[in-house]
Amino acid sequence: MQQTTASVLEVPAASEERREARTELAEMARGRFGAIPADLLADHVLALDTRADWPVLREAMEALRRRWKFAERDGLRLARRPDRGHLGEYATRRSGMRDGRDPSHRPYRTLLERLDPPHGSCGCPDFRRSSLGLCKHLLVVLDSLARKPRAWRHALGKATADHNPRITWDPLRPLVGAHDWLERVRLVPAGVAPSRLPAVARSFSPGVGADWVLRSAHPQDPKRRLALVRQLAAFARGRDPALEARLAEEEAELARIARLAEHGARLRAQLSKLSRRLYPYQREGVLRFLARGRLLLADDMGLGKTMQAIAAAHALHGAGLVQRGLLVVPAPLKHQWLLEWRATSDAPIEVVDGSRAERERVYGRTRRGFLVANYEQLLRDLDLVQAWKPELGVLDEAQRIKNWAAKTSHSVKSLRPEYRLVLTGTPMENRLDELASIVEWVDDHALEPKWRLAPLHAVRADGKREIVGARHLDTLRARLAPCTVRRVRHEVLDQLPKRTDTTLAIDLTPSQLASHAEFDKPIASLLKRAAQRPLTQEEFLKLMRLFLCQRQVCNGLALADFGEVWPAISRQTPTERLLATLDSPKLSELRALVEGLCLDQGRKVVVFSQWRRMLQLAGWAVSDLLARNGLRAAHFTGHEGGKRRVQNLVEFHDDPAVRILFATDAGGVGLNLQRAASACVLLELPWNPAVLEQRVGRIHRLGQEEPVQVYALVARGGIEERIASLVADKRALFRGLFDGGSDEVQFDRSGSFLEALRRATPDVPADADDAGEEDLDELLDPSGDEQGGEEAVDLDGEAPEARAGDQVPAPSETAGGNGTTSESPPEAVPSESEGSVRGAAGLDEHGVAVPRSPDGATLRQLLAGLSIERTPSGGLRIEAPPESAEVLALVLEGLANALRSGCAVQPERS
Repeated sequence: MQQTTASVLEVPAASEERREARTELAEMARGRFGAIPADLLADHVLALDTRADWPVLREAMEALRRRWKFAERDGLRLARRPDRGHLGEYATRRSGMRDGRDPSHRPYRTLLERLDPPHGSCGCPDFRRSSLGLCKHLLVVLDSLARKPRAWRHALGKATADHNPRITWDPLRPLVGAHDWLERVRLVPAGVAPSRLPAVARSFSPGVGADWVLRSAHPQDPKRRLALVRQLAAFARGRDPALEARLAEEEAELARIARLAEHGARLRAQLSKLSRRLYPYQREGVLRFLARGRLLLADDMGLGKTMQAIAAAHALHGAGLVQRGLLVVPAPLKHQWLLEWRATSDAPIEVVDGSRAERERVYGRTRRGFLVANYEQLLRDLDLVQAWKPELGVLDEAQRIKNWAAKTSHSVKSLRPEYRLVLTGTPMENRLDELASIVEWVDDHALEPKWRLAPLHAVRADGKREIVGARHLDTLRARLAPCTVRRVRHEVLDQLPKRTDTTLAIDLTPSQLASHAEFDKPIASLLKRAAQRPLTQEEFLKLMRLFLCQRQVCNGLALADFGEVWPAISRQTPTERLLATLDSPKLSELRALVEGLCLDQGRKVVVFSQWRRMLQLAGWAVSDLLARNGLRAAHFTGHEGGKRRVQNLVEFHDDPAVRILFATDAGGVGLNLQRAASACVLLELPWNPAVLEQRVGRIHRLGQEEPVQVYALVARGGIEERIASLVADKRALFRGLFDGGSDEVQFDRSGSFLEALRRATPDVPADADDAGEEDLDELLDPSGDEQGGEEAVDLDGEAPEARAGDQVPAPSETAGGNGTTSESPPEAVPSESEGSVRGAAGLDEHGVAVPRSPDGATLRQLLAGLSIERTPSGGLRIEAPPESAEVLALVLEGLANALRSGCAVQPERS
């Protein structure tokens, strides 16, 4: 089937396309749903929404297939049947249960009202959220009937008889538009005269057909809406299990909103007791949270999300609505949160640290106040936190829960505080399902159904793989609006300091160009194979390593050949003549910047690189300049111990002699350096534009009193320059969704990851025979590199060093000219990178083969340079050589996905 790219889904129900779709849907279902007839399911999917195009229809059938698999996994079978006939109320149980009792399995009422087409209701959460009209429990009921031909025939053409007035609810959420779920509630008079209808009928009026519709759902009047919901719940009790459960959820939410409104004056009064003044837009953000008690605060980086969170917690605590609150933050930011809190609020707060016994004592003695813990501690102390029962939960850098299947996400979402505030400047980094995972903890209905996000909102060139745009962004914005607040820098620019971005184009030396060109032909060869067939695991990993090697060459041959170069230069003074022999012109450019910024202007500078070894070279390259002037540098790379890192930050803030902070992306998130530095140097552009803005956001944020200058060093003529424009599509999607007003975004080029790599590769002959396995292995030979530094991954709660596999080159608005300057502040634009390994097996969305685990030879090669040691706090630190770090990250991600997908307690995905 070919997908329409129209902005409105209009497919006539009787068209040839619909008939073709029915045939293909039936083929997808045949033999895969037990005894349920395939044609029945095909017709059901087609009836979900007559406007749905093929990608949505296909994914709907796949979503039903996943639910059937869950039913098979759980061994669901019927535990109770209707008293008479085959239509009515059922109950299911898992295999091995006695009398349907299982503390881990809540018994749900499942109602089958009609067989063909299937129509029913179920009290399970999935039925309410999936917009499929079926769940695993109803599928089990259908399968049971289908296995008994006589019972099936007897049920065909019949429906449950109810001659009394009742209310029903359509669980199918329309494809586009916000749509209040209550508007899909109907009153069925059942032939009863209006004068004899129950009192609840006064909230309805006659509709077009026999059913009556609500006069108003009161979306802007929580008090009247709560009264309506309670009235409906009383009348629906014991009738429609899905509607009954959904009304209970709505009643709980409205009761919370009413309680906050009742205390509104006291909450606002508490804001005047803060030690720091809120900016107007910050006060607005706090009040938005205090109006509903749950919010995704997605303000642009540097706009004071921490301050707003502290103010909100202070108000709830001061008004007596919250006694205990938990702040979950990245480990390196715990003490920074403590300092910010104590400078803003007098509410009691304590950092959770120490051994398990010490942490247990902290929870035990804290009856009133707030605790700051990191995500890794939450995994270890989930039982303690759940027993402590926090009433407020705050998540900082909430990208940590973007993967719905990750253990961190499950741990966070198992917490059920009444009030929930989620903070992130990058609410979407890669895919819409990541955004949905973050939003879920705040509003689990906002972006449901999740299965429909990708097929509904992505525009694909061939209907299958290559993404060329995004559609129906108005629908996403409308559904996010009640639970999300986002302000970008340009909206509050008058409160922010000026920022100047300068791209410095660095010419590659002849040796760099020759080394860079060595990788072009094998890359082209692998991309040619990818166009013909899916790449194998080994081929895909080699392709990633080849691109990584090209990026290192762009930074300089001193980095690419670090193991050989560093021992020879580390004891020498970095003269201009010596630097010229290293084929690393970025180091010479950095010296010039340091002379101008640190020595002439007396400013402090943060220097970022993805590679710790590059920072090691950079520190050496400017060491003589600093030493001659009585100055020095500090490091924040994820390789230092926790105490050393804290000390380095203190010295950078307070010691005038410490002029440079060399940082990897371990320092690219969460650090507040605006009162220390006013300049930032990027030794290479990160692949992900969100990472670039995270780096710059460390100094360009509220509290910065000086103009900020950002210098990006981009190698001219190499992969750095060629790939910079390819992330414009991802920038367009993010801006279109969060910061724009149009309903569609058309990308300049297709979005397939491998297609992006093809465009970043120069036109060279790509004869596979010209680049055999021996040639590739020789190019990728890591001999000598292990003598240098390694990329560190700290598993003990400290921020790990940036993984090469997490980045896609960021676009530069000023690329192409040496010293070109842009005066306007770029916005934070998380990308939609499609280059990570996603699946546990089979093909990913780019047609790349993703294996369950690496083969023996590859694994031995990847693990050869690993160093594993215990940290002082009892955790593990794993260090991988840079040439292995990227591919090892990809393999581990794929392996983790495989383990998750095979887990016996895998959560159901809606």
